[in-house]
Amino acid sequence: MGNANIPQVYTQNMERLALLDKATAIGYTQIFNGIWTAGFTLPADDPKNEYCQPFNYVEIYDEKRRIELFRIKGEDLTRSTSGFKTYKCEHVIATLIDDPLFMFHQIGNIGVFTREVINYVLNAQTSPRWVLGRCDFTHQFLYKWESVNLLAALFSIPRPFADKWHFTYDTTVYPWVINLVRPETEISCELRRKKNMQGVTRHTDVTNLVTRLYPLGYGEGDNQLTIKGVNGGVPYIDATTIPQYGIKAAIWTDRRFEDEKSLLATGQSILDELSVPYVTYSVDSIDLFKRTKQDFDKFEEGRLVRVIDRHDNIDIDTRIVEISKPDVTKADINIVIANKDRNVAGSIVALQDRARINDTYSQGSETLIPMNFTDNAEPAFPAVFEFFLPGSMVNINEARLRVQLLPFRAFSRAVRGGGGFTQTSTSGGGVSTSTAAGGATTQTTTQQATQTQTTSTTSTQTPTTSTISTQTPTTSTISTQTPTTSTTNTETPTTSTTSTETPTTSFDEARLETTTVDAGGLETSTQDNTRDVWQLGISAGSEMVSSPVGGINVPSHWHALSQHTHTHTHFVQIGPHSHRVTIPRHQHSVTIPGHSHFVTIWGHSHSVTIDGHSHTVTINGHSHTVTIDGHSHTVTIPEHGHSVTIPNHDHLVVIPDHYHVTTIPDHTHELEFGIFTGTRATAVSIRVDGNIVPLTGNLNDINIIPFLRRDSGGRIARDTWHTLELIPNTLTRISASLFLNIFTNSRGGANL
Repeated sequence: MGNANIPQVYTQNMERLALLDKATAIGYTQIFNGIWTAGFTLPADDPKNEYCQPFNYVEIYDEKRRIELFRIKGEDLTRSTSGFKTYKCEHVIATLIDDPLFMFHQIGNIGVFTREVINYVLNAQTSPRWVLGRCDFTHQFLYKWESVNLLAALFSIPRPFADKWHFTYDTTVYPWVINLVRPETEISCELRRKKNMQGVTRHTDVTNLVTRLYPLGYGEGDNQLTIKGVNGGVPYIDATTIPQYGIKAAIWTDRRFEDEKSLLATGQSILDELSVPYVTYSVDSIDLFKRTKQDFDKFEEGRLVRVIDRHDNIDIDTRIVEISKPDVTKADINIVIANKDRNVAGSIVALQDRARINDTYSQGSETLIPMNFTDNAEPAFPAVFEFFLPGSMVNINEARLRVQLLPFRAFSRAVRGGGGFTQTSTSGGGVSTSTAAGGATTQTTTQQATQTQTTSTTSTQTPTTSTISTQTPTTSTISTQTPTTSTTNTETPTTSTTSTETPTTSFDEARLETTTVDAGGLETSTQDNTRDVWQLGISAGSEMVSSPVGGINVPSHWHALSQHTHTHTHFVQIGPHSHRVTIPRHQHSVTIPGHSHFVTIWGHSHSVTIDGHSHTVTINGHSHTVTIDGHSHTVTIPEHGHSVTIPNHDHLVVIPDHYHVTTIPDHTHELEFGIFTGTRATAVSIRVDGNIVPLTGNLNDINIIPFLRRDSGGRIARDTWHTLELIPNTLTRISASLFLNIFTNSRGGANL
């Protein structure tokens, strides 16, 4: 309890800090269904200023009457001859501004009442300061909010009400209590000129004036209830004030109405109120309650007051919508009254209010869609079912699947057929390996006589080529340590004549060689001769030296012969000398016509000494290829016996592609009708839009929403067909039930 008009300050945890005994200019403003405000002033040097921190709480009193609990939201410092601080406060209902409804939220509709909606908002508080007390309304509106604070969401809840409503508070307990009640309907106080009314100001507002109203009831969009059926086919009603103010149209919606007549009657009463301008009176009054303590003299927001001013012809009963008292130590009070409640009337037609309502309130149509399907299926042919989600769908609240695995079902057996000749398509060949066969040992002895032999001839007509390769080089070394001298003597000259009648062509390829021949003795020979002689030509660059006995030591080379008829005399004198002949690598092609050679070699000797040396031969890796032409072998086998041991082994059978030919004679089968069952699956796989659904064994309640196909924005794809596949592990019958609970906006229908 406060002490006269002294405010009390508390922490945010409601711990009392101090009495502000030096506070002055204590005032407050009460607003009907709005946020109350208050204020006070402290000397700048008052040490209790330290308790007046932002968001601390202050109790305001009007004498000993507790007005309400406020929180400090700011201060102003004024410095002149003496400084003071002025503090601004707001009702603690503003603490709901501190918490948001983050992202999208939706609640309400059929079966969800006003109390549950309010609790949904209050349950979002970070610190549970507020709880719901009394709630006089049981409407079932649907609400949507997206990223709004809790206070805005709370105040939007009663805006669609056609009823009058009033938020009241009890902050004497904690958590604080909020009530949504119907305001009083009886006159409880009076304002009368020359009694407690000093002055009055009237203000007329036609901003929210409506002279034509379109009532709408249950439903949404093209399916929404109108009054056309009971109003001559016209969806609106007109007010009697149209001649005075013209046509000012608005739409009023109350989805509680499912009957056209009730909707028309209520709409008419709403129009009667809206068709009159909104008139407010600002009354300067005296607070007589401070003296009389009579309830009839107490003014509070929301109370119905009778205003009587004979001088200005004012005699109305209306509601107090605002009370302002700038200083609780004085009796002056300002009261604002109106000719009608500015809740439904104002919010229906005010553009700014309609924009706010559209942001926080909306209603669509909740649709429950049960679907059932049954089909036989097997692993290669799953049961496939498609279902459609419309583009008007706002939310998909539920998508539940139930699956039953039943025995495969057929409705007849044995079909009638005629005979005939049938050839199957090509059958695939294959390879088959038998199981292991047991081994054995068998001794066989031939029964033929011992004198009998067997001759076998085997022929092959095709040449056989065999290649043997060696990859490793082979090195062989042969050495001799002792020099070897070889001497050859001939004492008698030797004459040799060789004749040939046929021309001979010889090709000889010579390598680069150097040969030295030693010869001694002086020989002279003279001979005259005239004859045809073949002259041997030596290619340019060759060296040629005669031997002592007239021989020529020439390495391999090519010779060219030319024929000359020549008469000449030879005189040759050869002293002791040696010959060294070096002939580069070359090739000779010699064609010699038929002729004779006459050669005389004088007696001489050759001596050759070869020092000790070695030869190393390395043969690189190489291969030998041998081709054996087709040939025959003849083998003669004498009488003998065989001993054969067969180990455990497998047999490999290869069946090539082939055809089967089946001839079926003409015949008939009787058709038997009935229900025949077969195998039943023990497990099933489920795919939704190609996504595998993990199963825990319970097939009675499967939520498929997480597996539905999404669009590029991450939302479930709308205006398209979705696919459900059920894949059993064997041939079976599948019975499935799909239940969809979707919330849609009704658009695109025809009024048929």
